[in-house]
Amino acid sequence: MTRESLSESIHLTPNQLGRLERGDRKYLDTQTLQLLAKALNLTNLEQREFFLAAVGQRDKHLFNQEKPEQQLNNLVNLMESLQVPAFTMDPYGDIVAVNASCLNLFLLTPELIDYFQSYPIAFNNMYYMYSPDLGYKDLVGPIWQEVVAIEILLFRRSTLRYRHTAYFKYVFQELRKFEQFDIDWYTSHRKTKNYDLTYESFDYDHPRYGPLSYIATETLIYTQKGDLYLIFYNPADQLTSEVFRKLKGPNKNHTLKLASWPEKLMV
Repeated sequence: MTRESLSESIHLTPNQLGRLERGDRKYLDTQTLQLLAKALNLTNLEQREFFLAAVGQRDKHLFNQEKPEQQLNNLVNLMESLQVPAFTMDPYGDIVAVNASCLNLFLLTPELIDYFQSYPIAFNNMYYMYSPDLGYKDLVGPIWQEVVAIEILLFRRSTLRYRHTAYFKYVFQELRKFEQFDIDWYTSHRKTKNYDLTYESFDYDHPRYGPLSYIATETLIYTQKGDLYLIFYNPADQLTSEVFRKLKGPNKNHTLKLASWPEKLMV
C-alpha cells in the first residue's frame, strides 16, 4: 500500500498522512479512525484494539485494578478448580499458565516443559501450533489448517497494541522461521473474512484418546499490564466429558506457570 493510496482511502492529503505517521498529529476524529481501520482491513476484533490504541492511554491507566500478579494467581486457583483443560495467554500469545488436564490433552510431558524453560518462545501458542517438533499438527490432523487460520486472526487481535515492543518483534521473528506461518500471516491480511467469535469448535480423532468434541471458550481479564485470555475447553459429548475427567487425575487440576508475565524475557 502506497502513501498516496492510503491517504486517498482515508480522505487525507499525503502531507497530513505523513504527520500522522510521524506522530505530529496525535488525535483523530472517529471518521478517520474508521476509515483507517477499513483501509488496513482490520477485523472487528482488531478494531477494538485499534480504537483502544488511539485513545493514547496505557493499560495501567485504563484498568486501575488489583496487582496483575495477584490477578494471575487468582486465575491459577480458578484453573485448578476446573474439571476441564484450561490455559491462560498474555497479549503476545504466550501461555503463562496451564493446568494438568491441558498438558495431558496435548501430550506435553514435564520433561518437555523443563527442556523448554530456557527457550521462552516455545511457550507461545502460535509457536506450539507451527513447530513440527511439538506435534500439534499431527495431534489434531485434518483440522489443523482451519485451526491455525483462526488462531492467527486472534493473534493479530491480541498483539495489535503491542507490535511496537521489542518482545513482539522477537516473537514475530521467531514465528517467521516457520515458512507456513509466514504464508498464513500474510494470507490472513489478504482475505476479507472476519472471524469475530470468541469460541472455537474442535472435532477430531486424538491419537491417544480417540474421537473428541469440545468447544474452546475465551474469557477476557483486564489488567494493568495488558489483557489476559483464559481459554477452557467445554466437552460437547459424553465421551469427551469422560476423557476430560480422567485427564485431571485423582487430585486437583494442578496448574503450572510457564511463560514470564507481566515482565517478558527474551533469549
